Amino acid sequence: MKKSFIAISSVLIIAAVVLTIGITVSLMSIGEGQSALSLTKGEITLNLGEGCMEDALLQISKNSNYSGGMISQPEGICTITVLKAGNSYTVTSTNTATDYRRTIQAVVNKSASNLIISSWKEI
Repeated sequence: MKKSFIAISSVLIIAAVVLTIGITVSLMSIGEGQSALSLTKGEITLNLGEGCMEDALLQISKNSNYSGGMISQPEGICTITVLKAGNSYTVTSTNTATDYRRTIQAVVNKSASNLIISSWKEI
């Protein structure tokens, strides 16, 4: 009788330890998956913002009076704002149609034939 009690107790303790380890590993896997998804979506959002910024700079190079607006790309939509002071432009690109929000700001100077980027940063 005593041996069977020890055996059942041992089995229950081992089962509890194995179950605890299994639950911990599962929860850690879920957390890692969520982190990886957030990183991927953040990178996609950053690429969207930079792509919109490049489109806006292309518009400025074609038209000195470009004042910004909405730019739609397959990954989402960006809002572009342009502040002009002489030949200097401060351009801000903010994505608006994704769960993650990234804002890129560039300061450019326009000469007769090209744009010179003096600053490009995420704010």
